Amino acid sequence: MEALNVGLADKGFFPEEDLLTLCKYDSPYIGHPTKYVHGIEQNTGGLGHGLLMCAGMALAAKKDHSNVKVYTILGDGEMAEGSNWEALMFAAHFKLDNLCAVLDDNKLQITSSNAEVMGLEPIDKKLEAFGWAVKHVDGHNLEELTETFKSMPFEVGKPSFVIAHTTKGQGISYMENVLKWHHGVPTAEQYDLAMAELV
Repeated sequence: MEALNVGLADKGFFPEEDLLTLCKYDSPYIGHPTKYVHGIEQNTGGLGHGLLMCAGMALAAKKDHSNVKVYTILGDGEMAEGSNWEALMFAAHFKLDNLCAVLDDNKLQITSSNAEVMGLEPIDKKLEAFGWAVKHVDGHNLEELTETFKSMPFEVGKPSFVIAHTTKGQGISYMENVLKWHHGVPTAEQYDLAMAELV
């Protein structure tokens, strides 16, 4: 969420100094997207809502004969929500090849690993069985992601699903694959170390 807020500020949706209120009392910049942030059109804080809304937008675009493409990002832990699987069926049924879902596949969620909480594998086979065209990518490789998005739809008549393999906290020694950094705030010293490691 923080990366989304930084990107929106960078694009001029709100002043960069607003980011100093992140996760503070009465700030709209909280842990989940909210429509109170300029540039965000819909709340998606409830896990499983984003794909549902995007499937509806993609269907509306089809009915309007629009060439709009709709993209959504899902956390892998979020895939345990039944509403996502309803949306997957809906999108395939209506042949929404203007819809692309991207899964942040880092194998961790807030309480534990996905394997311990609710196993997903084989996620690609499940998605294909639900009627989606699936591609695996290195989620840290921007060129690969860009080329993958350019190739959408992966198959005419099918929605596209990108499984982006990532490492939580990649590039920061004390954060990589460490569960507590799902939602943690670094100390000043940890921040300095992270910035030095990311340069």
